[in-house]
Amino acid sequence: MPTCPVTGRTFEVSSAEMALRKKLGVEGEPDVSPIARWQILGAFWQHWALHKRTCDKTGKQIISVFSQDCPYPVWHKDEWIKHADPPSAEIDLRKPLFPQMWELFRRCPIPHNLGAGNENCEYTDDWWYSRNCYLSHSGVKDENLRYCFRMLRVKDSQFSVFSCDSQRTLDCIFSFFCFRALFTLHCRQCSDSAFLYDCRNCNRCILCSNLRNKQYCIRNQQYTEEEYLRRAREFDFRSRNTYEKARREFLDMLRTRAWHRALLIDLSEDATGNYLDGCRRSINCFFATQDVEDCIHCIRGGVHSKDCLDCVNFYEDELVYMSSSALDKCYSVRFGYGLIQCKFLEYCAHCFQCQHCFGCCGLVKKKYHIFNTPHEPEEYEKKKAAIIAMMKYSGEYGKFFPAHFAANPYEESLAGFHWPLSKEQGRGKGFRMREEREERTVDTLEASLVPDRSDASTDDLSKKVFWDSVARRPFQIAEADIAFAKDLGSPLPSTYYMRRLQENFRLIPFDGTLREVACGKCRKGTQTSWPTEYDGRILCEECYLKEVY
Repeated sequence: MPTCPVTGRTFEVSSAEMALRKKLGVEGEPDVSPIARWQILGAFWQHWALHKRTCDKTGKQIISVFSQDCPYPVWHKDEWIKHADPPSAEIDLRKPLFPQMWELFRRCPIPHNLGAGNENCEYTDDWWYSRNCYLSHSGVKDENLRYCFRMLRVKDSQFSVFSCDSQRTLDCIFSFFCFRALFTLHCRQCSDSAFLYDCRNCNRCILCSNLRNKQYCIRNQQYTEEEYLRRAREFDFRSRNTYEKARREFLDMLRTRAWHRALLIDLSEDATGNYLDGCRRSINCFFATQDVEDCIHCIRGGVHSKDCLDCVNFYEDELVYMSSSALDKCYSVRFGYGLIQCKFLEYCAHCFQCQHCFGCCGLVKKKYHIFNTPHEPEEYEKKKAAIIAMMKYSGEYGKFFPAHFAANPYEESLAGFHWPLSKEQGRGKGFRMREEREERTVDTLEASLVPDRSDASTDDLSKKVFWDSVARRPFQIAEADIAFAKDLGSPLPSTYYMRRLQENFRLIPFDGTLREVACGKCRKGTQTSWPTEYDGRILCEECYLKEVY
């Protein structure tokens, strides 16, 4: 097995991967491990931040995932689609191509965020076909969400991550078909409950784990309806102190009392990796769902995707290779980022509905372009072949873009979350690192001054600005937050929103690897993403089914 020069670890190149590389027209074997590939690709997927900045087209103030010091000109997406006419350049085949691409790309306007089909969702990114959402990232077909991340068909919820088909939830983590639920992790079809882990079809339960088809349970103890209602009054979650005390007990329950399924793979066939649902013949994929076929080394997305290799953030794609955020029916795309509904593209960035383009940036609805210059189809193919030959000679072809092409700092990327680097480490690898450190203003209040109870909020609360000393960010509590907390019987927000989202996201462990662990029952070896603190409580699939069902 080859050794990755980036991670120092050996990695396997399977016959299935080589067959897919051949199908995609990719020559040779990979020279770095899948994790190293994901790190560079993930660095090009902006996360975790929204910035007030100026639209470089109109001069108006906008909210963008890209800060004012982004190396690209940033236009509001609507202006970009209507007026995209980026500069072009001629290629000097006597010189390396990446420096020439960067000289062109940095002059090309890019859209201020990713997404389409939204209504009243200006404060979002990677947000699609949704209504009335605020400070949320990576969602599809959602409504009335605030402070959420990676949601699908969810309504009226806050601080929830990686959840689907749920309504009126708070801190709902990797949970599905839940209703009026507070802090659920890996749950399905649970309602009117709080602090549940790995429960299915449960109603009116509190601080329980691994339950199936139960109601009126507290700490996995069965009660009558009358006794449950009496004991449930002890858990007044309108109080932040009560809520945080229950959260601490929940985390202790995960370590000491709950059983953990080693791998979360459902409705899948011949699929390896973790957090998979509806995948077939896919290898080393993570967080992939809904009809993913014959994909290898792909993370985050899927949905009717086929024959994709080395992709981060893929959605309804086919024959896509080594790309980040090539989305929404991309076909036969290689080495791209920020591409929407594109076909037959190589080494392109921030393009929308383009076909047969090479080395382009910032194009909308164009065909047969090289370095943003139009060509006749026959001329395009000849020139593209000459460029590829030169890139092979220089050693550039087959490699993804250099790190400095990313429009966002490394800390504001998916890779920055899963594989954090110090500023020195990041710069040493060529990543652009965030420079600013927000300073506290004198008029911000201590977060401890947020009322403990949501039913004790005052009329002027929404006008106050609080300071999160951990995140080093200011935050406010909007009237919509107060109304939501009162309706759900939950506490008021008391931190900067992204800090809480990231804390919730960390309860879904992922670092790109699976480790060997002994089953907590039969001691048979199995693979898992769970960290070592859960050892002894992790079960192989056979023992998990015996214990839980």
